Parts: sequence; C-alpha cells; structure tokens
Amino acid sequence: MDQPDFFTAWTEPESAANSQYQPVYPYNNATQTPSGHSFELDDTPTRERVRLQHRSGTFIEMHPNGDEVHKVYGDGYEITISNKNLLVQGRMKIEVLGDCEIHVAGDLIEQVDGNVEQHIKGNYTQVVEGISSLTSQGDTIINAGGDITGGLKINTPDYMHISGDFTVDGELVAGKITSTGRIDAMDGMSAGLSGFVTVLGGFSAGIPIATPGSVTAVAEVAAPLGTFGVMSAVWAFDTVNLNLHNSHIHVSPKGPTGPPVPEEIGV
Repeated sequence: MDQPDFFTAWTEPESAANSQYQPVYPYNNATQTPSGHSFELDDTPTRERVRLQHRSGTFIEMHPNGDEVHKVYGDGYEITISNKNLLVQGRMKIEVLGDCEIHVAGDLIEQVDGNVEQHIKGNYTQVVEGISSLTSQGDTIINAGGDITGGLKINTPDYMHISGDFTVDGELVAGKITSTGRIDAMDGMSAGLSGFVTVLGGFSAGIPIATPGSVTAVAEVAAPLGTFGVMSAVWAFDTVNLNLHNSHIHVSPKGPTGPPVPEEIGV
C-alpha cells in the first residue's frame, strides 16, 4: 500500500557556502584549529551564516533566512535535568530510518484537535495491564481482512456484554444460546439437517419439515404444563396430555379407544 497523503519527503537544506557560492573575502571571518575544528562568521551579502563544525563533520549552521541545521556524525544525546518545553508553530516531521523506542515513566497525555491517521505495514500489538477503555462520540467501524479472507476474533475468559442491539448479516454460530426474554424468527428457525420454521409459526427439529402452524419432531417433545392445539409428530410425546388420553375412554367413529374397553359403552 502507498503511504498516506500526510507523508511528504524532505531533504537537508544546502549550505549558503557551497561549491557554486563561496564566501567572499573579507566578509567571512573563519577560525580553524590544527586538528580541524572550525568556526565561521560569514557576512557575505545575501549569504550571511554562522557555522560551528567539529573535525568529525558534526556541525551547527545558521542559514541566511534564519534556518538552522544541526547534523551529528555519530550518536546524539540530549539530556534535560529539569522541565523542557517544545513549541513548533508550523509543521513538524519526524523520520526514523531504524527502530524507535519511547519510554515514559509517568503518564502520557495527548490531545489532537484534528484527525489521527496511522499507516502500519506490519503487525500491530497493544498490551494493556490495566483497564482499556475506548469511547467514540460517533460510530466505531472495524474492518478486518481484505476483500476475500479475514476474520475478527475476540477472546474473553468471562463474558462479553452488548447493551444495545446486535445485528448479524451472516450466520450466528454458538455452543449455547440463552435468552432471558424471547427469540423472534421472522423467516423461521431451524434445528437439524432439514429443520425449518415458516413465517406462520411452524417449528421442526429434524425431518420431516413442519407445515405452517405445526410442530414436527423426530425426538421426544415433553411439555408437562404445555397446551397444544393440533400437533403432529413422528415420535413426539406430550407427557401430561398423553397420560390423560391413556386414562380415559374416547368414543370415535371407528370404536372406543383408551384403556381396556368395557363391554358396552354408551354413546
């Protein structure tokens, strides 16, 4: 991926005393030591500058327009015993060609009046030993993966709580789903290979598929306090109603049903 728009290249400005424009005598006052240190106060018109240079090449130079270049040919160390304040009234750019480590022994407070953009080409890892809190006054959008593959994993040893609505455009897979209220299925609820629930309220657990308004199951359906209207099942059992049914004699067009039939039943 390309770098974001806020990344722009910069280069070290050239000295006013270069191969094309050399200091003009007698405006340049230069002092040089036997080992190679030098100090220049250059008053050449339009190219005024001040330069302090070490024999190794490390130097500080002030340019005609007030710019300052501090270049260290080696390691650089800056130590402030007390407080330090830094004010940049323009734009600030920091470029590190190697690794960068920042250690803050106390708190780190940042205030950004504009936007924050991060472009990370590798992995991103954040470890919080205390409480992690994220507050957004607007929407929060998390995009995981590319155009084809990718996923979002949330690992928690205890629980995950969502105080608002939870919408899933795809499938929802869980080891167990418990509802303290109710579960609504606009297009139906399925259980088993061919389980299907119609919009009119049919419910099936296995085969065959339920018809509207019916409950179909290949396993036992126990409802001690339940009330059923018309129910059909392959091997379904309503415990209470089944016992009531078996303890009474019922008259039908094909003859009485129920417990041992007496010799004569009045119609």
